[in-house]
Amino acid sequence: MRILALLGALVSLVHLGPSSCEEPLRFADVTLEAGFDYVHDYASPAITAYDEIAGGVAAGDVDGDGLSDLFVVRGTIGPTLLFLNQGDGSFLEGAADAGVALEGRSLSGPAFADWDGDGDLDLFVGGVESARPRLFANRGDGRFDEISATSGVAVTHHTFSAAFGDVDGDGFLDLFLSHWGSPVGASSEHLFLGDGAGHFADASVEAGLGDVLPVESPFFPGNTLDFSFTPNLTDIDADGDLDVVLTSDFGTSRVLRNRGDGSFEDVTPEVVSDENGMGAAIGDYDNDGDLDWFVTSIWDPDGQPEGNWGVTGNRLYRNDGRGDYEDVTDEAGVRLGYWGWGACFADFDNDGHLDLFHVNGINMAVPPFDADPSRLFLSNGDGSFREAALASGIDDVGNGRGLVCFDADRDGDVDLFVANTRGAPRLFRNDTGNQNHWLGVRVQGPPGNSQAIGAWVRVKTDRGLQLREIRAGSHFVSNDPAEAHFGLGGADLASHVEVLWPDGARKTLRDVPADQHVVVPYPGLRGPGCKSLREPLQPCGPAS
Repeated sequence: MRILALLGALVSLVHLGPSSCEEPLRFADVTLEAGFDYVHDYASPAITAYDEIAGGVAAGDVDGDGLSDLFVVRGTIGPTLLFLNQGDGSFLEGAADAGVALEGRSLSGPAFADWDGDGDLDLFVGGVESARPRLFANRGDGRFDEISATSGVAVTHHTFSAAFGDVDGDGFLDLFLSHWGSPVGASSEHLFLGDGAGHFADASVEAGLGDVLPVESPFFPGNTLDFSFTPNLTDIDADGDLDVVLTSDFGTSRVLRNRGDGSFEDVTPEVVSDENGMGAAIGDYDNDGDLDWFVTSIWDPDGQPEGNWGVTGNRLYRNDGRGDYEDVTDEAGVRLGYWGWGACFADFDNDGHLDLFHVNGINMAVPPFDADPSRLFLSNGDGSFREAALASGIDDVGNGRGLVCFDADRDGDVDLFVANTRGAPRLFRNDTGNQNHWLGVRVQGPPGNSQAIGAWVRVKTDRGLQLREIRAGSHFVSNDPAEAHFGLGGADLASHVEVLWPDGARKTLRDVPADQHVVVPYPGLRGPGCKSLREPLQPCGPAS
């Protein structure tokens, strides 16, 4: 009950009013200018549904220069590519030199994470059809060695997306995978526990995932294929451990609550009603101090399904602070999204409210999905959104799968990279102008979790309080860099920047000037109750 009282008190503190600078959002297509001159496709015209869905992009600083780099898969038309950020808005391809130019495989869902805790980013790459997951350890200089054979990640299923996080509380990153279209086996092959040295062990059965995954689809009675698409490890109930929200197709999205020991119980509420859950975004869109869940699904403007799918569109599930959800899709105005895939929450106009972006498309010659547009939902500041993609300069009708929402040029606003399947990518640079203030936060973690995956970051200004979670989760076959971006509106100062690490360590910076990127080091500060209560801006053990 104390947790609920604290969260209730928090709600009264966090309302952010309208931005002090209402400037039209403007994006520019700078794809070729930035160096992204490639396409994703398949060498053979005989491709499967798995190939059609697969793809993606991972973002992270692989060479330690403070800039976010991009790793992309290309189907089978050419090798995978690693684009190194040059810091001037351009990227230089260097996959071969880094040892990650992978060819001839239908790869999917790459992800960066420091799973061996040595301070640099390692690489996971999933795959479908005959392609099985591959893992690469960073040598420390941006070059990689493949460790797949000794990693323990032995997977027989199609693997689309991946997420990392410490689900069992031992301080090491674990791995969660999705397997759309895979049959039932002895293990669901979803959860692999890491030992901090680059080795993983399949713990799906022991974690209770065999009882809840896969599940029978209401669209295919008697069929128990695994329809999972997008896993996210996130603390939905603010108790200090990572739960799972698993976006899945054919009415099988699931909410799995961590019992506190790395095992899970299915607590999916009836309001989780997305018919074709595909992509996902996690964020505190209403600034009430908890993490909400957006799910992309299929919306058909004709209102009639052309195949074995639903047509009722996206879902936005609002968290009540206890990990219970309410469907606020229509209240928020985000249902109408066509055939959605990857999605992200980000404050594109730096007004202090998270916006939503998602990509669309399916190359099946099924109107209108063969040329449906990306969707940009801008926050109105009251929990509702307005669609503004074309008005903001985002004219994209490719077959979007993955995306990255990140400050590519480190100028203080969030840009967009769209990974299209069977087509060219798009990089949309945010040219709005930054008349609103901002703050970028990168958090350092303890040994075993150098990126501080699972940490909460709260920023307070004279206009309210905002929350971000440092995550290595999935949008769908893609992920953002593990850092936090805050729009501050008209505030030129953050009175508090507070970080709460998963192990209960806490640190507060005070009176931090806006318009900069800051790094918060791990302090080693712990205190009783720190981990479980997650109190806002309160002392935890010795003063920080």
